[in-house]
Amino acid sequence: MRNEKKKLIIPYLLPAVALYFVFFIGPALYGLWISFHEWNGFTENMNFVGINNYLKILEDPIYWQSFLNMMLILFVGGIFVFFIGFLFTALMSQGVTAKKAIRAIIFFPQIIAPIALAVVWNYLYRFDIGFFNSILTTIGLNPVNWTGPDNIMMSAVISIIWYSTGFYAIILLAGVDKIPNTIFEAARVEGASTIKIFTKITIPLIWDVISIAVILWGINAIRLFDFLFAFGGPEPPTRIWNTAMYQFILGFGQRTPIYQLGYSSAIAVTMIIVVLLFVVTGRKLFKREVYEL
Repeated sequence: MRNEKKKLIIPYLLPAVALYFVFFIGPALYGLWISFHEWNGFTENMNFVGINNYLKILEDPIYWQSFLNMMLILFVGGIFVFFIGFLFTALMSQGVTAKKAIRAIIFFPQIIAPIALAVVWNYLYRFDIGFFNSILTTIGLNPVNWTGPDNIMMSAVISIIWYSTGFYAIILLAGVDKIPNTIFEAARVEGASTIKIFTKITIPLIWDVISIAVILWGINAIRLFDFLFAFGGPEPPTRIWNTAMYQFILGFGQRTPIYQLGYSSAIAVTMIIVVLLFVVTGRKLFKREVYEL
């Protein structure tokens, strides 16, 4: 009987598996192969350089600056995204009215293209007529150069936190929705405080949802590109580059083409390694007994 089921399942799986290998595994392996070469993408022959591209990464200050920016988004941005997301979850689980309207509002940034959001935030951060500096000058404070070399990365992280929080808050709220209200009511009858209900009931019951949300955030934060690239203007300064931006710019350039596809592919491989490490570590750290409802 089991063999017959397997025979029925295999034909349905084959097209999906074939597409996965053709459009993901195949290009990934080819990218790994290119990373051991020096190649501009236009010649038939690639110059094999072994692990020289990877050794070059170790001595590349721009790579390490972009790597630190990626870590800044991943961890500092992640802490604030989930802190605000948990606040929303705690408030919404207290029987707040107009839940659907609030969810729509906090999710709204996700339906706007990241490039459009970057343009809007750039305008808000403008030194001369920006929204934030208008507030500062109104209350008698000096304007801040939000997109200057010293502040541009932190300004970008604040913007990323703003438009990302809604997505992960909605994921957490979806996990809360599966918890029966009778559990919360029983806890309140027993005299449990709001904080105790959230820490002792809500979080343990949505632990699997939290782990998925954290891993999704990690993957999206590591590969973040479009928002930062648009936020940095026509030629983004190196202070705002993350690893994904650096990899793209090395591969294709900005106004001036570069086409260092071998070195660019080596950087892409390091990004894949970081993603794998984050996912594996995250799964181990968040591995707990799942409570059945």
